[in-house]
Amino acid sequence: MRALADANYAMSIIAILSLAVLSPCPPIQAGQLEQASTVGVQDDDVTKAIRAAGQDVAKLIALATSYEEASKPDEAKRVYQRVIEIDVDNELARKALRHERYDGRWFESYVELARYKREEAKRMKAKGLVSFEDGWVPEADLPFLRMGWVHDDKGAWVHPGDLAQAKKVAEWEAAGYQFRPDDFSWIAPEDLEKWTALLWKCGDEWLPTEQADAYHSDVKRPWVLAGEHFEVSTTCPWSYGNAARWHADQVQAHMVRLFGMAPKSKPEIAVMRSLDQYNAIGGENMLDADGLASLHGAYFADSAVDGAETPPRFVGMGISYWAVDDPNTAPWGPYWIRWAAAQSFVDAIDPSWVAVSQFVLIHADPNRNLQEHGKRFWSEKKVPRWLRYGAASYVERFLPNPEAADESDRWTLRSFAFDDLKKSGGLRKLDDVFQFSISLDDSEGSGRLYNEAGLIVSYLLDGAPNDTGLNKALKAFQTSLASGTQKATAQSAKTLEAELKKREAAIRTYAGL
Repeated sequence: MRALADANYAMSIIAILSLAVLSPCPPIQAGQLEQASTVGVQDDDVTKAIRAAGQDVAKLIALATSYEEASKPDEAKRVYQRVIEIDVDNELARKALRHERYDGRWFESYVELARYKREEAKRMKAKGLVSFEDGWVPEADLPFLRMGWVHDDKGAWVHPGDLAQAKKVAEWEAAGYQFRPDDFSWIAPEDLEKWTALLWKCGDEWLPTEQADAYHSDVKRPWVLAGEHFEVSTTCPWSYGNAARWHADQVQAHMVRLFGMAPKSKPEIAVMRSLDQYNAIGGENMLDADGLASLHGAYFADSAVDGAETPPRFVGMGISYWAVDDPNTAPWGPYWIRWAAAQSFVDAIDPSWVAVSQFVLIHADPNRNLQEHGKRFWSEKKVPRWLRYGAASYVERFLPNPEAADESDRWTLRSFAFDDLKKSGGLRKLDDVFQFSISLDDSEGSGRLYNEAGLIVSYLLDGAPNDTGLNKALKAFQTSLASGTQKATAQSAKTLEAELKKREAAIRTYAGL
């Protein structure tokens, strides 16, 4: 059977071969033979031309150029490929072939380059490095490099304007100038008598206080006063600016108690002399992404950039007003000043440099998305928002009255705040406070939320001084804030919140709610 099958198979093969030999080929159409012959000649011509140029790169480049001029890109491509066989880094040939150079080597396709960059980024990320311009830099340095900052003589990142100012101050000190914190000026030796006479340098003139107050009432040229812990810019008369400086400084000790640390430099605040000025500056360049200025007599300008400087400078700070000519709202001025100072303090110890650096780069773009910046700005924080606003509320109305006379009741402000909470509805569930959903659509509820967060901070600082568990949780949070990651600090904040929730009934009792 196997032999018969083999014989049949052989006969089939013979039959097929016979058909192939006997079957007539289809006739060649006119021009086909000529076209086939031409193609072969063209290929041979390119090969011959390349061979004739030998190792001479210049001749090969000239040959490729001639093909390009004759609109023969395929032929030019073959010549350029021969060039890089001889001269692997020939830039002209590489670019003609659309190769990309990166990291000291050439990539023949964008896909290949993109894959290499992704893998490289992963390797560098593991080392704490990120891409910037043509190199790799520590990730923590990237925001400052983006903004054009430089290192000072101690290795700290500073705006170039600060470096120039420090150099100028050193020159003034060497020349015998003296710093006057009452208007943030440097007085030349020959002008010291004007200082003694209580005259103020306003532009090119030395003016008495009343005229200087008028000069500095303009938002573009406010008074600037240096306090012990804060710097205050204000359009209020100098006497009110001096009081504002004092009230801001009262915030420091309480903020350190709460957060366990202080800023490395003095935070700034601005105090406007009227509601109109407060609204005007908020609508000009001292912006807040969430538009919360109308909820209170103070806000934090998280989107403020001074574009007049080179490079542009982020000038985020607490903004408030003290309507010195309005007897109805004037008493609230010190409250709002303390609130603004607390906001500046917390932002100084918990900055959002990544978000800020991105915003500084696009601040002049009329199509910038302010709300998107706000989301990035607040998501970068280590301090929970309820705690930040609670700190501001605490120093506004729950702290020991800084103006209380000796041997008088130091807790009058707190008593007033407790009563205000009772009238507004008391304390909601702590989980709701911790979520801290402030909104322009609910101004009354948001105002109450400020006070509720302030009450929780008040209990944390003053309500249970001997509570070991709560104090331990606060200390752990402070430690993480000072040296931990954002994730670690968030976890320590959750632990602190859990300890506070265990004491929810005690907090209500503490406030008489």
